[in-house]
Amino acid sequence: MYLYMLPLSSSISSSAPDQTTETIIPTPTHDGGLEHTAATFAPVSTWLSRARKNDIILFPPQFFLLNLISPFLTSPSPRSTPSPDFYASQRTALLDFLQKIPTSKEDPSPLKTHLIPWSEKVISPTVMFVRQSDKRYVLGLDKPGPELRGSGRGGDWERVVLVDFRKEGPRDVEVRGRNEVLREEKEVKEKEEAKL
Repeated sequence: MYLYMLPLSSSISSSAPDQTTETIIPTPTHDGGLEHTAATFAPVSTWLSRARKNDIILFPPQFFLLNLISPFLTSPSPRSTPSPDFYASQRTALLDFLQKIPTSKEDPSPLKTHLIPWSEKVISPTVMFVRQSDKRYVLGLDKPGPELRGSGRGGDWERVVLVDFRKEGPRDVEVRGRNEVLREEKEVKEKEEAKL
């Protein structure tokens, strides 16, 4: 997982916390061309909300990572003016979380991903199955990519991502607990078998 945090400034705009702002990024000089001319900055919750409404496309790995870090990067209350200390404390909490080892012991995978700190996890989503109820793909997050097979590295066994892959890109992306999704699928299959 790679995170880049912009430097904290002592003067932060007092615009509404959920309002997006445009910031001009200097023209890249390494290739002489223009890669990015502007970036939109908004709270994590705004991006997740827009993705859930299918207003924007976030691919499953980006959606998962934003979902994972969203509890640490909250918007200030509407009545307060955010200070650098507000953001610094969030960053400290996020960095502390990234060094922690997940507490779950429900990990029968041979990788024992529950023993890997978040900062060392590597995730390569793999299709587990297609749900009968809504035809969304269930992506496992516990395995590393093929280049790291056999390295002892792994991802998140506890969660899965549900996604509807469409021509225009992934839609209806959702992060859920693995056991919950497996239980739901089992119940659907049992109901289908009972009808026969």
